[in-house]
Amino acid sequence: MKYSFKIIISFFIVLYVAVTVLFFNFYKDLAIKDTKQEATSILYTINSIRSYIDEVQRPVLYDLAKSKLDEKEFFDPRLFSSSYITQYIYDKQFANKHIKYEYKLVSTNPTNPIHKANKFEANILKQFKDKQIDEYFSIIEDKDNTYFYIALPTSRNKKSCLRCHGNPKDAPKRMVEIYGDKSGYNEKVGDLRAMITLKIPVTSILSYHKDEFITGGIAMFVVFVVFVLLIYAIYRKDIKIREKRDKLFAHQNRLAVMGGMIGNISHQWKQPLTQLSYIVMNLELKYEKNRLTKEILNQKVNEANEQISYMSQTINDFKEFFSPYKKHESCYIGDIVYQSVRLLGAPLEKNKIEVIVKIEDNFIFKGCKNELVQVFLNIMNNAKDCFISNNIECKRVIKIKTFRQGDKKIVAISNNAGNIEEEIKEKIFEPYFSTKDSSVASGLGLYMCRVIVENYNGQISVKNITDGVVFQVVLNNN
Repeated sequence: MKYSFKIIISFFIVLYVAVTVLFFNFYKDLAIKDTKQEATSILYTINSIRSYIDEVQRPVLYDLAKSKLDEKEFFDPRLFSSSYITQYIYDKQFANKHIKYEYKLVSTNPTNPIHKANKFEANILKQFKDKQIDEYFSIIEDKDNTYFYIALPTSRNKKSCLRCHGNPKDAPKRMVEIYGDKSGYNEKVGDLRAMITLKIPVTSILSYHKDEFITGGIAMFVVFVVFVLLIYAIYRKDIKIREKRDKLFAHQNRLAVMGGMIGNISHQWKQPLTQLSYIVMNLELKYEKNRLTKEILNQKVNEANEQISYMSQTINDFKEFFSPYKKHESCYIGDIVYQSVRLLGAPLEKNKIEVIVKIEDNFIFKGCKNELVQVFLNIMNNAKDCFISNNIECKRVIKIKTFRQGDKKIVAISNNAGNIEEEIKEKIFEPYFSTKDSSVASGLGLYMCRVIVENYNGQISVKNITDGVVFQVVLNNN
């Protein structure tokens, strides 16, 4: 579960980033669509102004010029040029805008050279002339910047347009003086003379809509944080439930182990008590026969002290294991292993199971010694039960080896009590799973082994070997 929460949070962070990117792209596309609509509207407005000048203003001025002025001489771009007038209106209209539209009139045969089309613009204008498209828009790259580019064609030439753009000899002299007679002429009725364009930096579009980006981003972030906090609250509640359950399981398993070992005390005291009885009887016999010398007395006293010391060690082992207090300390792994073997000495001896201990590395374990003893007892008890249930007739052996493998501290406990079926090997560390009869097994032993080892940032695993299995406990608590 401690890893699951990290995985869940990582997933939601990735999801949040993905949603943010999608959100940004959505609003970017929306901003571009809004800009396209606004830019198209502007271009249509400019075209309408141009049409008004061509169709209304210019004819009126020409009529005035006929009556009061020399028509062939009279020309002022501020009155007659739709390009000049629309450019002036555009500059005024957008002088104070935060988003900058780069307006341009484009022609392949312009009167004013500043309107000369480049190769890219000439290609678009050709498509308009050939009636392949009615409008053009795209995202373009220009001088290391990204732009939104939109273009619309102007109205096609009418007969009145040829007054200025037909034969240059018929054009107003003032116009020819200003622009020359090389470009902008010799056009025909129905020709498309030009197109109008807007070029807008994408960064300007995004900055123009930054309020929407910021508001949406904050809203998404708040929702994400609330969602993470909700998941964390559920996670903490689940952790507490699991902790309570594991404590209950640990207590239940501990009681089961203790119940099985209470009888071991009497079994392990039987032999030393019998030996003490023999020593006393031997002393009495020697005394009665006047053969009790000081040397014999000292020898028997030493033998009795050895038995008493063994009994004292046995009771101390049981008393220490039965202690309900979790005392954290630093212990040599060898001491923990030997204490575990001593606690199971009687049932192991009774079932003719030999325990071979090999301490290759007597590393230090920091934590509650009794918890690790409980792990080793559960594993050895399971081996003992397997020897009995599988009717193993050959020499019964449990091998315990401690060693290091790189930075890992490992305790390997193997036996020759038979293999575990592959289909259940991964289930044996789950709670309430047992291959034994439910009346004699709770299915918590190996589950508690896993819980205890993982609490010390370790791992426990099992694999089949020849005629048996090996449990490997990896300790990473220090």
